[in-house]
Amino acid sequence: MASKETQSRIISRSIELYNQHGTRNISTNRIADECAISRGNLHYHFRTKEEIIQAIFSQIDKEMEEGWHDDYLHPTIEHMHLMFSRSMKMIWDYRFFYRKLTTLLHNDPHLKIRFMDNRRKRVKEIAAFFEAMLDAGMIEVKKGQVEFDSFILISWLISDQWLPYLDMNDIELNEESVKKGFDLIFQILELYFTVKAEQVNATTATGQS
Repeated sequence: MASKETQSRIISRSIELYNQHGTRNISTNRIADECAISRGNLHYHFRTKEEIIQAIFSQIDKEMEEGWHDDYLHPTIEHMHLMFSRSMKMIWDYRFFYRKLTTLLHNDPHLKIRFMDNRRKRVKEIAAFFEAMLDAGMIEVKKGQVEFDSFILISWLISDQWLPYLDMNDIELNEESVKKGFDLIFQILELYFTVKAEQVNATTATGQS
């Protein structure tokens, strides 16, 4: 089996196992067994569990880098729905990472540096999208409303902490319960919609029903 193919197989199977059982309950030996490779072969590619998780984060970062950089070119309510759905799908696909985000970053300073660098880039891209929405007349900030830099912070906090919240309250983790976190974010954003945006949103909702 080629080296890259082996690495890809290890990463893919690790994501499945971590999503099902959590990172603490899955050893590198278990991953090797599940991949039907020797433990020495796995350790040739990834010496530690932390290296596997870093490789998984590289995959997350690549998905964001390739598909999330030009959102500001599409300042519409429909595209905003797409952005939320896309984020929801990523959190579901890599739910182990977002469920234990604080612990994973605390245990691996290098991963934390990479994560925060990714976060800074994503925040800039989201800010650019909302600035484009302002220019397009889809949203407006009224006196007394939270500024958009604060809104972006609120949306990230909800996103990061939603899965731990579900765990803490013994709410079943599934795609629908994950989506409710983004419904909360959308409810906050609706406070900024202009009449134009509300009309477009109503039309979009009607077309999707």
